[in-house]
Formats: sequence, structure tokens, C-alpha cells
Amino acid sequence: MILLDRIVDHEPGKFLDALISISGNLDCIAGHFPERAIYPGSNLIQAFAQAGIILYQMSTSLLAEDELTLIGSVESRFLQVVVPGDQVLLRVQVNRLAGGLFVYSGKAMVGNRRVAAFRASLVRSKVSEMGTPLW
Repeated sequence: MILLDRIVDHEPGKFLDALISISGNLDCIAGHFPERAIYPGSNLIQAFAQAGIILYQMSTSLLAEDELTLIGSVESRFLQVVVPGDQVLLRVQVNRLAGGLFVYSGKAMVGNRRVAAFRASLVRSKVSEMGTPLW
């Protein structure tokens, strides 16, 4: 599922800004938590990964037919809660782009409040090099 609503600015090899509008009608908010709806941090991590993959693809050649983009690692720090009605601006920036390795960092902002910070790495991998399928 794509969590990003819109790409608002970008420069390949440099940065990407994306928006997420948080609605109380989102499935992930139902029951998280009944007394006070909070947007799950895991969804912010997923949105950050999606923004990074888009920036990676814009900054390099297209994936070959037999390639995938895999997330290598993610570090996240949550500073404030995100609630329905918030509009989150994700800004991701390239830290390192060498060969098939892409290291990037970013922050999630609601207005002028930083609500989360992230660092992650992505790699390209050939499907044929991933080993025998488990099923």
C-alpha cells in the first residue's frame, strides 16, 4: 500500500519532499488507540522507506526486470505523536550513493514541529541471487 499522498519537491541525487495527510478514517487508526487516535510509528517508517525508494529510483538508473530494492536497515526516533488532521511533510536526503548502496536520512514534520527522524539504507538485489524460494 502506498502511504505517500504527494511528492511536493525533489532534486535527484539530493532530496525529496513528500506529504501524508492523516485522516481519522484510515484503517491503521481504527483501534490505535480507542481513547486517542494516533498514527502508528510503523506507518511513518514505511512512508519514509517509500520516499527513499522513490528518491533512489530517481537518482539512479531504472531497475532491471530481475531487480528489487531492499531495505537494509532503518533507525528511527519518534519525538511527538501524529494524530488525525495532521499533515506530515517527509523530507529525505541522500547521504551516500555508491554502486548499489543508497544511504539516506530524513525527518517528519507537522507544521514547524519535528515529529520523527530517520536513517536507512537501501540496496539493489537481483532476484536470481536471493536463493531458492521458501515456498
